[in-house]
Amino acid sequence: MPRITRRTFVAAPAPHVWQLAGNFAEWHPTLRIYANGPEAPADVVVTIVSRDDEAMTLSYHIPDPPFPIANHRATILVEDAGHSCSYVTWEADFTAEPEVLQELEDSIGDDVFAKALDNLATYAQDEYGNQQVTRAS
Repeated sequence: MPRITRRTFVAAPAPHVWQLAGNFAEWHPTLRIYANGPEAPADVVVTIVSRDDEAMTLSYHIPDPPFPIANHRATILVEDAGHSCSYVTWEADFTAEPEVLQELEDSIGDDVFAKALDNLATYAQDEYGNQQVTRAS
């Protein structure tokens, strides 16, 4: 089964990043959570499969993926990197025809995961930095 993975460093503590990671609407331009109906208009609606606040993992699947894939399951993992920093890993497993795997690596890995992780890192870092400035004032 193919797997696409992207990872980013975030200059904010893992618990802070974890609070944000599950709220796709804050940092991802096209994903929304499906809970008894879409909470907002979206290009892609996801269904949460599992969430573990202690392990800081969130798994979901896309009922109607916009890519030529099936059996999709993705996981977001937030890890403590020490010194008020963290890593976020986003990976997806799925089935697909071999001839589209490189295209999926580019479109899902780079155009979706990497860009969204950059948004999450920026959002988390800015919010955490603003909290630190406010506390110091």
